[in-house]
Amino acid sequence: MKRIALVFVAAGVLTGTAAWLAPASFGQNTGMTAGQATPDSNAAKQVIVTTIPQGYRDWKFVSAAHEAGDLNDIRVVIGNDIAIRAYRAGKPFPEGSVVGRVAWKMVPSEENNKTFGKEQSFVPGDAPDWYLQFMEKDSKKYAATGGWGYSNFGKDLQPTTDEKVMYSCFVCHQAVTQRDYVFTKYSP
Repeated sequence: MKRIALVFVAAGVLTGTAAWLAPASFGQNTGMTAGQATPDSNAAKQVIVTTIPQGYRDWKFVSAAHEAGDLNDIRVVIGNDIAIRAYRAGKPFPEGSVVGRVAWKMVPSEENNKTFGKEQSFVPGDAPDWYLQFMEKDSKKYAATGGWGYSNFGKDLQPTTDEKVMYSCFVCHQAVTQRDYVFTKYSP
């Protein structure tokens, strides 16, 4: 009986390891194979968006969120007109779509809490280290990362240029390939 249980456990570990090393979705819409899946490969070089899109403060609202834990921020997800049309239609994002995220440290509102009589209201505070993030859809330029380029701008508005850090965005976004690599769902 112990041998049978051991065989099942070993089979499960092997299956899990194989699934982890070669996910079925890897390579879909990316033109990459598992052998190319490293941030050091030439295919991964074009992943970074280095400019803040002009007029992003006037883009439309997509959703809002609170990230707890070490981040402890509040964030708003926004989209340019092209991305908003795709969100509303429930369709994949076309070329030129840009989805952005603006974050602030979450701080208690002393004024509001005084009115409410208890601490329950939180508002945007200072910008966190990763203040702005954008995903830009350009299937040719960012073919190695599912057609999306990624950016991260600090509170000094300077872009992160570390390829390994930015490539990690793509690695994480592979979890939602069925939604064209975009985590945030539209909140009408």
